[in-house]
Amino acid sequence: MDRAQRELSLERIFRGHRVLTLEELANCLGRSRSTALRRLKIHGYYSSYNRRGCFMTIKEVCRFDSHGLWCCKGARFSKQGTLKNTIGHLVQDSEQGMTHDELATCLGLRVHDTLLDLVAEETIQRQKLGPTYVYLSRKRSVQNKQARQRRECLKDRPKPHATSRQTIATLLELIKDSKATRDDIVLRCRGTGVIITRILVDIVFGQYDLDKKRDR
Repeated sequence: MDRAQRELSLERIFRGHRVLTLEELANCLGRSRSTALRRLKIHGYYSSYNRRGCFMTIKEVCRFDSHGLWCCKGARFSKQGTLKNTIGHLVQDSEQGMTHDELATCLGLRVHDTLLDLVAEETIQRQKLGPTYVYLSRKRSVQNKQARQRRECLKDRPKPHATSRQTIATLLELIKDSKATRDDIVLRCRGTGVIITRILVDIVFGQYDLDKKRDR
């Protein structure tokens, strides 16, 4: 079997499954894992930036969105490859920088640790703009423009407020676990289908003076 035939065979498999682990691909090919990986390297492939990178796909089946992201069967892929590269690209390409919540919504997972690593490596910068940190380009000219546009946006933006559903969901999570952190509450609320941000949780805490009540 020549190279063109091997690549066609690989493409046919992925058009049927779209996303596979290396072991699954090896089974489909009837070959070893090392042979399957070698064929992937020859053809070119993407590894998922979530689920420990164990899922793979090829460009012929990807349907990337405007951010260069694609999700299939719970596996998430990026044109930029790794999570670090993807976050760096999104921040650099954004008009007004990006907050953690904005990145988490876009990427479909929490990225606190990765953001801290990128800041420590000076791949990106961060500034406290408004109620939260905003991650910005490391290029000073781009960074200044992003920060300026973020400030302008904050001026025009009405003060956020939690809906009754978000408020109730937050209070219910605290009843279940009085020691839950704000980030815990955000994740648990989202797990029940209630979309809420860290900022909105802060607002609910302030509205009901929950920090003092938890200290009693």
